[in-house]
Amino acid sequence: MTVEQAQDTLALTLLSRPDCPLCEEFAVALMDWRANRGSITVDVVDIGRDAALEARYGWIIPVLLAGDRQLCSGHFDAGALRDLMP
Repeated sequence: MTVEQAQDTLALTLLSRPDCPLCEEFAVALMDWRANRGSITVDVVDIGRDAALEARYGWIIPVLLAGDRQLCSGHFDAGALRDLMP
């Protein structure tokens, strides 16, 4: 359990890149899912601005992370978040 989760906040990171239709679709689904679920923060990161992320994920985006844990990639999977909810 992270400090954020202990404070009833779930912190997520969405790895994406600009002009990626799949990333945009994923982000919309994530934001829709998040709308009625308490305190959830989402940090959207352009992997093109980080050489290490670019090398690690390349074209395997979008990717949703909770800390270092990869929850899902390609398409949004609400089931992957079920156990993380505070």
